[in-house]
Amino acid sequence: MDADRETLEAELRALQERSRKVRDELSAVAIEAKSNDGLIELTVGGHGRLHALILDPRVKRLDVEELAGRLVEMTNDALDLLQHETAAKMREAFPEFTAESPFGEQEGP
Repeated sequence: MDADRETLEAELRALQERSRKVRDELSAVAIEAKSNDGLIELTVGGHGRLHALILDPRVKRLDVEELAGRLVEMTNDALDLLQHETAAKMREAFPEFTAESPFGEQEGP
């Protein structure tokens, strides 16, 4: 019985270490997006937070609706890439992990 307990404890320690490694790797991930015309740049981090938003002064030529739409689209594209990166790292650390997105089904518009 002690051997079974020791085995389970060793497996738990290994699982905790893999989880810690993935968490550390994900906190270092940064997805950058830049608009084709170079007017907008943004960076999202490994925890799905917007870390940087840089607007070229020429962005003033865009109307408000176009700017807002482009920001939303770019942010969502970067977050989609982040989800794929996160899922890839999860599958690498945990081969039994099969989801395409670690956050579940994506919401539609």
